[in-house]
Amino acid sequence: MKEQHDNKMEAQETQKKEELYSLAKKRMTDFIKTNYKEIERIDYTNDYEVNPMGGIEINGYLNGNVKKEIWGIYDKGNNKIISFTVDAIEKPECEDKICEY
Repeated sequence: MKEQHDNKMEAQETQKKEELYSLAKKRMTDFIKTNYKEIERIDYTNDYEVNPMGGIEINGYLNGNVKKEIWGIYDKGNNKIISFTVDAIEKPECEDKICEY
C-alpha cells in the first residue's frame, strides 16, 4: 500500500510540474513576443528545473536557430518572468523598460 501511495504522490507531483512548465512557457512566449522584434517561432527544450521557491527555469531558442538561445525564470507567485536572457533585438519602446505582457 505504501508503494501505491508513493506512486500516486509522485504522479501528482509530476503533473503539477508539467502544468507549471506549460504556464511558464506561455508567459515566456508572451514576454518575448511583447518585448522583442522579429520573433517568428519559439522552441523550448524539455530540460526545465523547478527551484525550491516555486519558480521554474526554462530554456529554448528562437526562429528555429539553436544559436539564438533564450533562458528565463518564471515566478508563479508574481506571474512574471523575473530573470532572462534573450538573443534578440528589443523593440524600441521596450529598450529602457520591460513592456507589459
